[in-house]
Amino acid sequence: MAGGKGTRLRPDTESCPKPMLEIDGKPILEIILDNCISNGFRYFYISVNYLKEQIIDYFSDGTRWGVSIKYLVEDKPLGTAGSLQLLPDSITEPILVLNGDILTRFNPRDLIDFHIRNGAQATLCAREVSFTIPFGIVQTDGTYLTTFSEKPTFQYLVNVGVYSIDPRILKLLRPNYYTDMPTLLDSARKRNYRVAVCPIHDYWIDIGSHKSLRLADSFRYP
Repeated sequence: MAGGKGTRLRPDTESCPKPMLEIDGKPILEIILDNCISNGFRYFYISVNYLKEQIIDYFSDGTRWGVSIKYLVEDKPLGTAGSLQLLPDSITEPILVLNGDILTRFNPRDLIDFHIRNGAQATLCAREVSFTIPFGIVQTDGTYLTTFSEKPTFQYLVNVGVYSIDPRILKLLRPNYYTDMPTLLDSARKRNYRVAVCPIHDYWIDIGSHKSLRLADSFRYP
């Protein structure tokens, strides 16, 4: 999914699509591609919109990497799930969906195996994060104190932008309509499709700010 404008990374993204920003001299999208190829994937669709020519010119048909690359060209932004409606109907196996601004050491083949093993129609990857509130938390009953917690830490599972989707789920998408992935997954869940959550513990970073871009660069991807 490489069609976003990357507004939080301006001015870097004013003349460069976010997935083409470089980490240690290599575009983010190429790092993602390399990780998938090293784990056995050979057929790719890249969803493009903003400054799409830069992505298409760089990756072309994938010959340079020994794989097949085709493009889902959005005439208008369709969201993190909406462009999937542009996939050909001939696809019948579960697909891997990756946000174009996510870097992780997680093996995407493990996600496909988890998805099939659990009989899911859709699977999202999630990672546990901890958040410490730097204050004492006070709870009351009216004007009286009930509990007091000093700088408590809370743990949550957060969506990491990595999914496996069965093609049948794509029939829930409205043609030419903006849809993000949480909306699609929630729609599938409400229709009694099985939506699984696959935990990941590997390195992961969302390139959503200049700070995270610097942190990812310091990690030095091969």
